[in-house]
Amino acid sequence: MTTLSDPTVASVVELIYGDQSRFHSLEALLLEVDLKRPEYRNGHLWVNADSYWGRLVTPVYGARLAALGGSAEADRALLDLVEVTVRRFLRGESLARKQLPPWLPRLRAALLVDGYRMKIDRGGGAEGEVRCRLKPLPWLPLRLAERVALLCTELEVRGQQTALDHMRQAVKHYERQRFAACEKRLRSALRQVTAYAAGTGDLDEARNVRHLVDTGRLTIPAGTRLLHDLRDMLVEDPHPHRTRADATRFRIQLTATHAAGLLAKVEL
Repeated sequence: MTTLSDPTVASVVELIYGDQSRFHSLEALLLEVDLKRPEYRNGHLWVNADSYWGRLVTPVYGARLAALGGSAEADRALLDLVEVTVRRFLRGESLARKQLPPWLPRLRAALLVDGYRMKIDRGGGAEGEVRCRLKPLPWLPLRLAERVALLCTELEVRGQQTALDHMRQAVKHYERQRFAACEKRLRSALRQVTAYAAGTGDLDEARNVRHLVDTGRLTIPAGTRLLHDLRDMLVEDPHPHRTRADATRFRIQLTATHAAGLLAKVEL
């Protein structure tokens, strides 16, 4: 997936928990990266919610679940958490390769698997300040690439050639950084899969989603989310994502998630 994986998130929260003195307060950190939202505290983790560990991991993993469910704001908050944490831990430290702390190569390796390159340099502010920026790689992360490949195989098995062609072209456009063209293909693929799941033969997404809801194959919240994401696929402004590359890759994840769920509604 494009959302940060469990190993990456675990590396960051364990780093914060292991040296709590790096931050003035946990609440201030969570506010800074927009992780204090009440919807992120709805997870069911076996932790003491009032402890430092509980107050840290509950919103972080709640945000990860929200990001996997389609929340762009949660996805961005997790990326911001990584950058802020790295900046705090490297403040005043040498950036010479031989003097880097042992946790940094491990975090970098985990981020590469997730499809992000970490760029670190000295900031232009106070002495000892460090800038950290996560840059999306020009190819899909392994987990998302595997998921897209499985989706393409299922579309082939089901004889959905038009949707399959759109998905394959979308990936090619992404790798060539043609983000607008990629998103058009993603939307076309998802419209085709929605029509297939509805069994209407019609590409009117609103009508198809309504049909899926009326026949009990989608709940109202799931149908609302699907229709929203279909219509939002072509919005050029990447907000709340930070870059167009971030936005497009997240939309590939959304398309794969929605398409897999819709295909599961149709028995072969």
